[in-house]
Amino acid sequence: MINPLSGIFSSLGRTVLVTGTDTDVGKTYATAALAVAGWYAGRRRIAVYKPQQTGVRGDEPGDVHDVARLARAAGVPSEALTIAEGQRLTEPMAPPPAAAIDGVELLPITAHMAKILELQESHDLVLVEGSGGVLVELDGDRRTIADLAAALQQEEALGAQTVLVARPDLGTLNHTLLSLEALLHRGVRVAGVVLGSWPHEPDRLQVSNREYLADLPALDGQRIPLLGAVPQGWGHGSR
Repeated sequence: MINPLSGIFSSLGRTVLVTGTDTDVGKTYATAALAVAGWYAGRRRIAVYKPQQTGVRGDEPGDVHDVARLARAAGVPSEALTIAEGQRLTEPMAPPPAAAIDGVELLPITAHMAKILELQESHDLVLVEGSGGVLVELDGDRRTIADLAAALQQEEALGAQTVLVARPDLGTLNHTLLSLEALLHRGVRVAGVVLGSWPHEPDRLQVSNREYLADLPALDGQRIPLLGAVPQGWGHGSR
């Protein structure tokens, strides 16, 4: 299986938070592609952490299990991968209302930070996959995925950076620029943008959007590169 994000790890640190411009933009596929890229760049112990997994029940597989499956299909040994979830919620919705329906308290950001620090002690790459978009609330104090990214960055030992996953379709330029603005406003280092579901036969609009995202104007004095595009259905059916 071709690695769509090969060669990018010279610019990425030991902890990478993967967030998106919206839900269903391909964050899980992008996270798996980053795990594969990390492995082939020499990262031999890789952890994938999902702070809040919503929409799953009991022992049903979640996003981290999909990441592991895709990574294994692309040649990453099972023993190189560790997967972990912070909290499971049964309803397929944002964490606060999902937790309210389940009758549980959301874990605070500090709990997720502690788990990520623990994982980094025994791994040389920790991938953190957020839920939904940049400003989805993560805990009961209305702190968001963007706030988690900022908090991770403050831990110098983590060397944390953030990757933003976007879709190639109509509306993505506005969504991507708004998401980048929200991250940069919080001082988050954005390593780049990934297109999470690139069609096999892109139309003129999608090609135009990709070209624009590959040459974004500087934002707050920063150039945000397009790191690559994960083909639609990448790894699908490989188990």
